[in-house]
Amino acid sequence: MKGTRRAMKQGIAFLVAAFFSLAAFPGYGATASSPQPPKPAMKYMPDEILVKFKPGIRLDANEYYKTQHRVKTIGSFSIIGVDHLKLPESLTVEEAITLFKKNPGVEYAEPNYYWHITSIPNDPNFALLWGLHNTGQSVNGTSGKADADIDAPEAWDLNIGSGNVIVAVIDSGVYVQHPDLAANIWVNPGEIPGNGIDDDLNGLIDDINGWDFFDNENDPNDLNGHGTHVAGTIGAVGNNNNGVAGVSWGAKIMALKFTAADGSGSTSDAIKCIEYANAKGAHVINNSWGGGSYSQALKDAIDASPAVVVCASGNDGFNNDVISHYPSNYSSSNLIAVAATDQNDNLAYFSNYGFALVDVAAPGVNILSIFNNGGYGYKNGTSMAAPHVSGLAALLWGRSWPSNAENRILTASDIVQRIIQTVDPLPSLSGKTASGGRINAFKALGGSDENGEDGNGGCFIATAAFGSITEPHVATLRQFRDRFMKTNAFGRAVTHLYYRHSPKWAAIIRDHDSLRWIARTALLPVVGLSRIVLFLGAWLAIPAGMIPLLSALFFVDRKNRNKMR
Repeated sequence: MKGTRRAMKQGIAFLVAAFFSLAAFPGYGATASSPQPPKPAMKYMPDEILVKFKPGIRLDANEYYKTQHRVKTIGSFSIIGVDHLKLPESLTVEEAITLFKKNPGVEYAEPNYYWHITSIPNDPNFALLWGLHNTGQSVNGTSGKADADIDAPEAWDLNIGSGNVIVAVIDSGVYVQHPDLAANIWVNPGEIPGNGIDDDLNGLIDDINGWDFFDNENDPNDLNGHGTHVAGTIGAVGNNNNGVAGVSWGAKIMALKFTAADGSGSTSDAIKCIEYANAKGAHVINNSWGGGSYSQALKDAIDASPAVVVCASGNDGFNNDVISHYPSNYSSSNLIAVAATDQNDNLAYFSNYGFALVDVAAPGVNILSIFNNGGYGYKNGTSMAAPHVSGLAALLWGRSWPSNAENRILTASDIVQRIIQTVDPLPSLSGKTASGGRINAFKALGGSDENGEDGNGGCFIATAAFGSITEPHVATLRQFRDRFMKTNAFGRAVTHLYYRHSPKWAAIIRDHDSLRWIARTALLPVVGLSRIVLFLGAWLAIPAGMIPLLSALFFVDRKNRNKMR
């Protein structure tokens, strides 16, 4: 036990020292000068390889590598003459392949690659949906940058959307008959269509697909086109060989109209829409509108909602931390405010932003979706970015409870935090949004990122020490990791080393209260410095980073002097 504790202390000390080194020398962590590496085409098992020996030497060779290098045989494929080998911790896949290839008796050695099904839908215009899958293709006359997207196809390998999830689109209405959306329109289970009776006793007659609160009638048809476009990005039917696909193929769209044809609506009608959505069990509410003054009533309605409330940040190019924009500026725990990015992962020129009050960004330029004339077209705006986030929230709802609401795992605020904490950090968004990144659906759903790390956030030791991945101290460390550690070669190397060893350390910490106390104590100054760096930026944090280093040197020097006396 003493040896284990000593090893744990040494591991924690190493991580703390590495952190302070990065914070004190921000040239290593500056996002603007450190481009992200491209994603590797494949991933592979970190401790396994496949080897084919030449005929007649396999048994002797296996015995040699077992004795000399502690390589074990997991199994053999006798028809093709290939052995499946397990590597010791001291040998990486790359080192093992080099070692085996030097042996003239080896025909080939290769990693044990992971493979994934690829859920690319057959919708003919899918290639134009750069926000979902960006290969650098030209869309609406503009070429993009590969992977400047939300990784939708990768996310669809995990979940394409559940019909149990309802997304309320509070907007100018929705063209519910559109052939690429009709199958995903929500149907009120408490109403019998066309009987002229208020079957569900909610005061509204024949509210089959939602309600028009502007005209107070049961047809929420869209006379503007804005709401229909938004709805298509969220939940257009995917893989139906028609048009486009939404972020969540299977989610049900509830159509709630509160604006006139010119796009203007009242607070009272917006509140009516939110209350209707709440009463009918909506899990996500999309608000691609805003600009009014602060309304406590509207905020109260949002606070009272169990849904994830997604709000566009506005299209004025303003800093929302300075010039308020509502409802996106409300501090509600279930609300997420969204800025817009372009095809090259830059903040859109028109997009509002705010380090404190805008949470994430999502694609919002040259967004192709459905129109209320039955066709398709492009629109720009944070109004187009917000439905990407709403679609992701719907995917997360569907992933967190596969059957019904009583069995769900995540709350609305959990989903908001998951989306924020799994963004792709971007230099263009550093200091512009609270997360510093653009959403990544694959990582949010639990997929692995480009380094093979846990898409749910990792930080295993901090999570074990503080008790929860959503604990504020852990969230701070994860944000620092994403914005500074993972945006440069040295930081990625430290992070990779951490992920290689920290899961087993975390397991030990979880089981021993004393080690949890040691880990918390060691991490608290790291958390404090993280917050300083995140708030001030790395260069301004140099003095703060030097303080613990100088203090440590002072105490070491003092201890040595005492020994010499």
